[in-house]
Amino acid sequence: MSIQRPESEAKIAAMFDRVAPRYDLLNRLLSARQDQRWRRQLTAMVPFRPEGRYLDVATGTGDVLLSVARARTEYQEHLGVDISAEMLALAQKKAKTSGLKPTPQFRQMSAERLLLPDGAFDCLSISFGLRNVVRRDQAIKEFYRVLGPGGVLLILEFFLPRKGLMAWFFQLYFHRILPFIGGLLSDREAYRYLPESVGSFYTPEAMREALYQQGFTVTSSYSYLFGACRLIQATKV
Repeated sequence: MSIQRPESEAKIAAMFDRVAPRYDLLNRLLSARQDQRWRRQLTAMVPFRPEGRYLDVATGTGDVLLSVARARTEYQEHLGVDISAEMLALAQKKAKTSGLKPTPQFRQMSAERLLLPDGAFDCLSISFGLRNVVRRDQAIKEFYRVLGPGGVLLILEFFLPRKGLMAWFFQLYFHRILPFIGGLLSDREAYRYLPESVGSFYTPEAMREALYQQGFTVTSSYSYLFGACRLIQATKV
């Protein structure tokens, strides 16, 4: 198996533009709706901050942002950013019909270059997006910069699972069945890249070290699917 790495932001953005129309459907189908459970737990970990500001990076079609906006109505701002224009177009449609006030906002920008003020946000999340960032350490540095003191970072991401029979079965599904179904319903190359990109991502230990190097302290970590999916909470110190 070749290890797939994100080559450039332009190629990643173009790939997500292509898969945008079927992205939500395939997420639900291929995860047996487990992605919704993981996102609900992330939402529950967003801290209570009256008049707070929340940022969702690599927001995609906006599912996490809208979930947080419904749960954390005391926040004065809910902003989602992504490099894919097509994903953002779908997110904006969802926001307009959500009935949420104020309406969540979306902007096209890179995780590596957040065109946002220093210390402006109380909580920042990124779900299944960090492994698609070309310069991940630079993105984490940006996360630290835009969070205020005591700000919370939430990372939901796939990792290589622990060894064992169930881990083997997951790998079989992730690298064979998922790309096959994704290829039938959407873009074959994209759904081959997405699972294989996990091979070039941080290990959980390297993820913790990368966060520490940028000034974060990991305060909690939850594991799903025998370690193949993790939800990490870190705090800006």
